[in-house]
Amino acid sequence: MGEKCKIEINRNKFTTNPPDFVKDPPDPAVAKPWEGPGWIARPHLQNWLDCIKTRQRPNADVEIGHRSVTVCHLANIARELGRRLRWDPIREQFVGDDEANAKLTRPRRRGYELPEKV
Repeated sequence: MGEKCKIEINRNKFTTNPPDFVKDPPDPAVAKPWEGPGWIARPHLQNWLDCIKTRQRPNADVEIGHRSVTVCHLANIARELGRRLRWDPIREQFVGDDEANAKLTRPRRRGYELPEKV
C-alpha cells in the first residue's frame, strides 16, 4: 500500500482507499460479523482446537499470522527509525539498511534461541 493505498482491516471490516485497489476483495455480505468482545475469540479458538484433532488447516494458520503481523512490525520499525524503508518481501529484509534489518530480531532467552538458518 505505502503511498498508493490506505487499508483498514478488523474482524468486521475490510476497506481500501481507493476502493478499487484490491482486485478481489472479500464480500462483506458473506462474512459473518464478530459480535463478541475482541479478546474472547471463541469461534477462532474452537477452530484451532478442532484442527488439532482433525489435522486440517485452521482458518488463521501460521502463514496468515506471519503475513498479518509482519506489516505491523514493519510500521513499528519505520516509526522507531523515523524514516521510510524499502522492504523485500521475498528475502524478508529491508533493502540496503543494516540498521533496520537489525531490528527484525532480538536476543532470545536462554533455552529459547532460534537457529540461524532453518
